[in-house]
Amino acid sequence: MDSPTPGLLIVVPARAGSKGLPGKNLLCLGGIPLLAWTARSIEAAGLSARAILSTEDPEIAAVGRAAGLETPFQRPSSLAQDDSRMVDVVDHAVTWMEREGGYPVSAIMLLQPTSPFRRTCRLRQAMDLLPQPGTDGVIGVDTLLRTPSVLFRERPGGLLQPLGRWEGGLLRQEIPPMLNPNGTIYVVTRESFHRDRRLFPERLRGLPTSRVESIDIDTQEDWQLATAVVAAGLVKP
Repeated sequence: MDSPTPGLLIVVPARAGSKGLPGKNLLCLGGIPLLAWTARSIEAAGLSARAILSTEDPEIAAVGRAAGLETPFQRPSSLAQDDSRMVDVVDHAVTWMEREGGYPVSAIMLLQPTSPFRRTCRLRQAMDLLPQPGTDGVIGVDTLLRTPSVLFRERPGGLLQPLGRWEGGLLRQEIPPMLNPNGTIYVVTRESFHRDRRLFPERLRGLPTSRVESIDIDTQEDWQLATAVVAAGLVKP
């Protein structure tokens, strides 16, 4: 029998505990659970991949299955704590799928349900960037029209000190943009993840996203902003 072909593993992490916004993954946004927004994006992208939900909670698992995600395992409670590292959650999912699920992984895509507004095309765009020469990973980014030279730290006594050489006289259009990782999408090769156990490998490419896409729901204020975006019709479920 031929060995299974290595492929893309999409990991959607969703634990029950959340202090900033309790039960956020199951809250309904635009009439559907927050978790289902990401599941729908995966289905619409049409990628050749296994899409799995990593959770320790039976209710979240049931909602994930109803939305089309696989739930091949229950995440250990030790990886569902406030201080659990996402890299360990991903490593557990990849290791389980390879050893127990018989699915050799060639690339890993991490999609957090707290970024519900990512456009479906971003998933395909990220996978188009990953094969580019010298690339180990791709992350979603948005543009900050600031550089360290126009940012300050507060010194003892309350006076401000520039972080870099002062360029405050520049017009906004003349300021070189900085790229801010926004959590919308992470993609890494299996080889680089095995070698470095990092979601931000050194040879990294940025995938630009819009300001709306970059909304990350972790607090009540974030939730209010997200519901306002849906109510305004800027994004539809």
